[in-house]
Amino acid sequence: MNLELIRAEGLKLKRLCRLIPFLQGIILISMTALEWYLYFRQGPGGVYAGFAVMYMFISFVFLLGITLLASIMAGTEHETKAWKQLLAMPIPKGSIYLTKLLWIFILQLCTVAITVVGMCIIWFLYTSEPLPWKILILQPLFVCLSSLPMMAIQLWFSTVFSNQALPLAIGIFGSISSLFLARSSSSIIHLLPWSYPALSSPLIPGHVQWIWISLGVGLSLSILGAFMFARREFE
Repeated sequence: MNLELIRAEGLKLKRLCRLIPFLQGIILISMTALEWYLYFRQGPGGVYAGFAVMYMFISFVFLLGITLLASIMAGTEHETKAWKQLLAMPIPKGSIYLTKLLWIFILQLCTVAITVVGMCIIWFLYTSEPLPWKILILQPLFVCLSSLPMMAIQLWFSTVFSNQALPLAIGIFGSISSLFLARSSSSIIHLLPWSYPALSSPLIPGHVQWIWISLGVGLSLSILGAFMFARREFE
């Protein structure tokens, strides 16, 4: 990948792609604050229970955002029939795929930043208790990092199918499944990539191993996806 290609791909992003991280952050913060205020603030965790509430929704919000971003970015190329033109450029074909993947990752890092800032504002408005910066920052950051396998999977599906109904269906089903898979007692279920974001939360014992597993699987799938993309013939 080169900077010109990354810059060009960034300029092609639809306004909705730039808006999605903001919407993800707002939705996650709103769901966390509402559930905490209605049901959990009177419990033994008090104000700190908010981070446990965030854990309930964070994987769903991130994976859903990734699904939409991958579908929009690839769908634009399908609609305009621009794949052939892109692949005719004098650059490695796999770089085009990896650049789109990089932008999905960058936009999800924006979601992390928005979530952290939003939670800080709510915290300082509501309480004078010390803010646990470590868990506040690491929880969304680790979820973002451990979502790399799903970024690669969703982008690959979105590039393969010109009709985005199937990639969207897979992504939405995976996003919903992520709410439950990490809570399974089966170690086999935990090996599914949809489980990684929830398992990587600092609230979960042994979460560091899942971050490394996610990065390893994600990089492998990214390289494989770029290789398959480079060999694919587009109409």
